[in-house]
Amino acid sequence: MAEQPPTPQELTTDTLLGAFGGWKGVLDGSLAGTVFVVARFVVDLQAAVVAAVVAGVLVVVLRRVQGESMQQAFSGFFGLLVAVLIVRSTGTGKGIFLPGIFITAGSGVLFGLSLLVRQPAVALGLAAADPRYGAWRTYAPLRRACTVATAAWCASFFVRAGVATGVYLVYGDSPADNLLLLVVINAVKWPLIIGSALLTVGLVRRAGLPAVPEGTAP
Repeated sequence: MAEQPPTPQELTTDTLLGAFGGWKGVLDGSLAGTVFVVARFVVDLQAAVVAAVVAGVLVVVLRRVQGESMQQAFSGFFGLLVAVLIVRSTGTGKGIFLPGIFITAGSGVLFGLSLLVRQPAVALGLAAADPRYGAWRTYAPLRRACTVATAAWCASFFVRAGVATGVYLVYGDSPADNLLLLVVINAVKWPLIIGSALLTVGLVRRAGLPAVPEGTAP
């Protein structure tokens, strides 16, 4: 018998982030940039670019061999290629961070727009992962929980993009500057991701789903 999808009481940060690419998707998107920054301490700019591309290819191959979804790996690799083009055209190593900054800001815009049109992104993501969460449309507690959670994610995206933009403009382009930029970006990124995920899980689990009448199939 197929495994049943998680109930609201079983919702965790893992299952939540799974609806948006999962922890692996988040890590995959960070690996190439980290390799690039570290490589700059031992090789020149162009060799560091090659090292980052190799890391990106290895991520795609690994996900393929493991039989996992390729969507996040391919999207991350596409972002990496854009970053490489920026680095090569500008001749600056910190250009590798620009796609991530734009994507983060764009995510904030999309989450904000989803609130304006009353289709909260968190609700849509949960409903796509488990159709039972489609009840948010008619069940007010779940709708409110998803709305507040979407607002929290939206704010976190804009904070991350704002901080990253600020440090991008302040720091120079030496390997040490790139490392500081990477550290600051991640010091803001991970607490906000984890905090937003925990808040979302708490809100959604507290809201629950509407009771199913006896004799009615879930």
